[in-house]
Amino acid sequence: MHKSAHATSLSASRRRLKLRFLIVAAAILHISVTLTVFAIGKYQVFPSQIYPNGIARFASDGIIYEDQIVELSHILKSNGLRHWATWPTQLHVRLYSIPLAVVSRWVSFNILTIEPLNLIYYLAILILVFKIGEVVLDYHSGLIAAVVIAVWPSFLLHTTQLLRDPLLIVSVLVLVWSIVQSLRRELSWRRGLMLGFASAAAIVSIRIVRLPMWYVIVAAVAGAAVALVVRAVRSKHFPKGATAFALLIIVAVAITPKFQPFFHNQQESGTARVVQHEEVQKLPLDEQIAMHREAFKWELDVGGEARPAEDGSRIDANVRFSSAGDIIRQVPRAIMVGFFAPFPNMWLRAGKQVGYTGRVISGFETLLTYMIESIALIGLWSARRNLSAWFLVIVIALGALALGLVVNNMGAMYRLRYPFWVLMVILGAGGITFLFRSFQKQRLNRVDNSPGREFSI
Repeated sequence: MHKSAHATSLSASRRRLKLRFLIVAAAILHISVTLTVFAIGKYQVFPSQIYPNGIARFASDGIIYEDQIVELSHILKSNGLRHWATWPTQLHVRLYSIPLAVVSRWVSFNILTIEPLNLIYYLAILILVFKIGEVVLDYHSGLIAAVVIAVWPSFLLHTTQLLRDPLLIVSVLVLVWSIVQSLRRELSWRRGLMLGFASAAAIVSIRIVRLPMWYVIVAAVAGAAVALVVRAVRSKHFPKGATAFALLIIVAVAITPKFQPFFHNQQESGTARVVQHEEVQKLPLDEQIAMHREAFKWELDVGGEARPAEDGSRIDANVRFSSAGDIIRQVPRAIMVGFFAPFPNMWLRAGKQVGYTGRVISGFETLLTYMIESIALIGLWSARRNLSAWFLVIVIALGALALGLVVNNMGAMYRLRYPFWVLMVILGAGGITFLFRSFQKQRLNRVDNSPGREFSI
């Protein structure tokens, strides 16, 4: 028994050492990619795609945010923390102004000045993906999922930019990780409360950062509550920690919208918008979906006037919703779009912002995504008795449906899909692990049943 305990301790120590090494390797990779993108922009290797400060055309929102974070960094240094915290701007811009404020005395804004925060986001996403994969499936599945996401080209490039998406992904993963913890493990009161407060913070963050995503989060929390009840019925007792956690996240979802007037100060874009999300949130859900979808058909000119947007990267551009029935009839197509777009007929056509090369890369990634989705079905089958795996499926399906109904711009969909796509990668990693172990088991069985093996025995 002593030898067994020692071997287990040694194995755990080796795993921790491997994880630390991989985290350091991921950090080096991210810094290297950021430096490369910055150098390409500075020396104008691809002037049509990357600006001199490192902001890329596929993340052109950063051009708008640049002036805002420069202004906010000056406010932080000149007027202090209170003015900085209450200045009307978006939450992710406020956070990006912190590293810039530290170095703005010596350098002007570029993507290297915000790399400290982007690196934290990137590593946090990888760690959370690993943790979710480890809890839902196993250690190796979590590791495979984290590695796949770490080297995924478009994701890696997006996390070098000045965008809100990394903060959104971290918030979604914190919520998912907390829920799968409560579904898979016995929680103490203290642990349940800690996870509940972490989830509440994530819920508030998602509300602030991406308000139109709110109903997806509400549905996901409802699915989590159902899964927790099913778990309690199966085990014939209500775990105290899980019960405390469930109550906290339900209360958080119920009361967060009531604080929307206080969140407004953290959502000020500083520019005109085609749709005012706070006003749209007051409408019935079917009208919200219709208005958000319609907004992708328009863009604002320099004077703030709406004009028809170019149609180079839209799918089902002519679909309009005038009733709840229209939305219901569109559901099958929306699921197809959410899971499989961009379709092959778009892979070899030049995109409006990313050009021909960007479309080829997105086509290659989509082809790999099809493979991941197929293997994810195997991963789900291997974990079919696991409630937390089904919870991941619920979140993925909700995300795909919502994107398919609302988003008809491929560039926007590519970015907005990441919080749900990373969960798909986790299930896909589970499928890879299952197939590898099945192959290994069959090989061992063939060796054990071979004539030479029988003779030696």
